[in-house]
Amino acid sequence: MSNYAKVHVLHAGELTYDRSLAFKELEVIPSFDQRGKEFQEKVPVSSYLIEHPQGNIVVDTGWHEDIRTNPKEHLGEDIYQFIEYKLPEGHSVKEQLAARNLSPEDIHTVVITHLDVDHISGLKLLSGAKRILVSEQEWKNHRDESKEKWYEDIDFELVKLEKIPFGPHQLGKDLFGDGLVYLVFTPGHTAGHMSVLVRVEAGWVLLVSDVGYAEKSWKEQILPGNTVDDELAYQSLQWVKEFSEREDCVAAIANHDPSVRPTMF
Repeated sequence: MSNYAKVHVLHAGELTYDRSLAFKELEVIPSFDQRGKEFQEKVPVSSYLIEHPQGNIVVDTGWHEDIRTNPKEHLGEDIYQFIEYKLPEGHSVKEQLAARNLSPEDIHTVVITHLDVDHISGLKLLSGAKRILVSEQEWKNHRDESKEKWYEDIDFELVKLEKIPFGPHQLGKDLFGDGLVYLVFTPGHTAGHMSVLVRVEAGWVLLVSDVGYAEKSWKEQILPGNTVDDELAYQSLQWVKEFSEREDCVAAIANHDPSVRPTMF
């Protein structure tokens, strides 16, 4: 059995928003076009396929194919006004898996880093996966009725935090108990936010999710526009910064960093 995993970075859609959504600079985040194009950012909505010796893992799900034909109903009015969205043909997580001859039934585990729409919109596309995980803290503190349409009839397995060697609080889960994939508790953006740490052949790949929206977030300690706890968010950012500077860290990747291209580690 291999002693490392592989990570495929996928872009499962695009998103345009006012940059204050990514980098905290305003008390109230405006709609994406309210301040004009000079304040807009177009970014990827990322998903990740991890090849692990015990089975395939998908981290986050990108946009559902419904946004191509019925975006306002899928997203809801509150979200619709704050973003501009795009999902090119062939780019949904299900379509990209199919291009690799994989079906949802071939996915052992889906990991949801947190319950924001751009991470769970496409969840039902993977409803055939063997198990779907979210942290217990996220489920208890960050779900609400407006999100249920994206995961209705999905049977989540709640991750209970355990001691691990990584993270700002050294809490999370060694997913298969072999030290290859860790779910790392990195709260602040949301109450139960998790990042994912993967051991690949060349070292560690850290999937930051939304602890920071781009590399400059942890380099310059810039919080996301939305946080539930700034102190915890800063602690998570600081840990990402420190881990990214390790010699054995191959890459630290934010979900919405426009400089990150689809690739494999």
